[in-house]
Amino acid sequence: MIERFSLTVDMSEIVERFGIKKVVVGHTNRFNVAPTQNVSIIMNDRHDTRVLQESRWGLFPFWAKDSVNADSAALPDKPFLHRMMKRQRCVIPCSGFYGQKMFGKEREPRAMHTVLPGHTVLGIAGMYDCWRHSSGKEVRAFTMLTAATSGSMSVWQPRLPIVLDEEGVEDWLNPKLTEFGKLRKHMEAPESYLLRSYPVTNAVHDEWYEAPDCIREIAIPDFA
Repeated sequence: MIERFSLTVDMSEIVERFGIKKVVVGHTNRFNVAPTQNVSIIMNDRHDTRVLQESRWGLFPFWAKDSVNADSAALPDKPFLHRMMKRQRCVIPCSGFYGQKMFGKEREPRAMHTVLPGHTVLGIAGMYDCWRHSSGKEVRAFTMLTAATSGSMSVWQPRLPIVLDEEGVEDWLNPKLTEFGKLRKHMEAPESYLLRSYPVTNAVHDEWYEAPDCIREIAIPDFA
């Protein structure tokens, strides 16, 4: 499960990379995003305009299996996921994501930060739900789509977020595409050999810890 990610690029780069037409609420310079926190997602508004909007990470109820991560293969089989897949898709801007791995004589797993070299911002496939609070305020929450990992990385990180390429972003945010079959080709995890994972401070396990050293590589004897 992916339960932490980072977003460390400037807002201007996010806007340019994803062709955003309007920034409603923009969050960046986040080193340790955790479930239940508010971040920015890219979505279409009611006029099908591509906007950067605020959303909570984690669907309601929060304890549900698909709240934080949803298995992309399950979209056709679960009615509530299939409903969101049709008209409530979003892209989550992300610089890297966290996992954990055992090293040598360390007693506890070591936090790992995974990035795609050459890419400062990634577009992760997601879906959101939306409703009105009793106060009248519109509330939004999203889940991140994942798929099974392939290659050597699967030993310690069994699932990865779905990273969309440029075509994938355009298709995923295209309101005219509503059939799973036309989106299926984008629902695969990136190949392990394309990614780089490196050890970082275990302080990222604390959801309230937010500092630049979250993404700073540290020296581990058994890490090459």
